[in-house]
Amino acid sequence: MIGLNEVSLHRGQKVLLEKANLLIHAGQRIGVIGANGTGKSSLFQLFLVQLHSDQGDVVLPKQLRISHMAQEVTHSDRTALEYVLDGD
Repeated sequence: MIGLNEVSLHRGQKVLLEKANLLIHAGQRIGVIGANGTGKSSLFQLFLVQLHSDQGDVVLPKQLRISHMAQEVTHSDRTALEYVLDGD
């Protein structure tokens, strides 16, 4: 399971998460939606351990494997479909 326990995350003066709690059980599927700048990418960076919370605990199972595609990629002559299939 993936979890957040009382997680707070600030980017500069902006509060993205304040004492947030979350529990995602194995096999669950979730969607994350929100306006630009509300912290969706930062949340995923927490799960990828590319970012650390200011407070609280991010719980990730040791055997967890996360596949992801960067929000921005380098220029390529490949089509978007070819790029995605290359990562499959």
